[in-house]
Amino acid sequence: MMRFAPPATPMIVRALRRMVPALLLLLAACHGAAPPAAHSQVALWSISQNGTPQGWILGTIHALPPGTAWRRPSIDAAMAAADRLVMEIGDPVTPEGAGAALSRLAMTPGLPPPSARLDRAGAGALQKAYARLGLNDARFRDQESWAVALQLSAIASQKAGASAEDGVEPQLRARMAGKRVEGLETIDSQFAVFDALPTAAQNRLLADVAREADDPRDADGTMLTLWLKGDELGLTHEANSDFLGDPALHEALLAARNRAWTLTIDRMLHQGAHPFIAVGAAHVVGGDGLPTLLRGRGWTVTRVY
Repeated sequence: MMRFAPPATPMIVRALRRMVPALLLLLAACHGAAPPAAHSQVALWSISQNGTPQGWILGTIHALPPGTAWRRPSIDAAMAAADRLVMEIGDPVTPEGAGAALSRLAMTPGLPPPSARLDRAGAGALQKAYARLGLNDARFRDQESWAVALQLSAIASQKAGASAEDGVEPQLRARMAGKRVEGLETIDSQFAVFDALPTAAQNRLLADVAREADDPRDADGTMLTLWLKGDELGLTHEANSDFLGDPALHEALLAARNRAWTLTIDRMLHQGAHPFIAVGAAHVVGGDGLPTLLRGRGWTVTRVY
């Protein structure tokens, strides 16, 4: 099995942190000062039919600064009323499990070194990231570019001291202990989304990772502020820019997954479940977010304050 860095990343690549947080116990970690509780208006939606709430949706940032106060009475009440917790991946993701899943998909013998796959600017950015993190092409021999990008992000977060221990998912599991936990995907299916990307898209992703790894701007603080304020417009903008601004990539990595999840959630609700659904913030905003898609299937989905 290839060596795999523990899955926790500060927002090294904005596109990744918004889109596939659960992949590496979230590519959405923040490590600044915790905002005061009074500022927390994290968006929560109720799913109802005939006026009776039957489920709830919470958009998450999966790793947070220690002590971040994001819960409020309406969120706690929803968790108490739900009969199950539904997340992107139901089983806890471990470094060993993520590494095994990565090794099943990431290897293609005979690939050129990662830096040789990029244009001059991308290769230069990758070499700078290597130098800062103590890495080189040999570390990623025969690994596809998407896998190099995800690992580079995870290793960078390790160096920055990020941790997912204070993230939303562990808190939800603890708060809803004893209730059923279900996943909308598996770690293998999430990695498979990246594995199916065209080579050019994978290389663009890798170049973006390298550039953002050396970017001193505090994008993570901005994302955390938007999330705590429940700023749907701001989060929608984040979910449609950078890497996800490419229509084909947005469709493959975000919109198509949301449609598949909507079918699963709709079926679950019709079977009488009362789920508390917690997925990455990018999946719950905009015209292809879960609230909008569930409305399209006849459910009443409203913000809860």
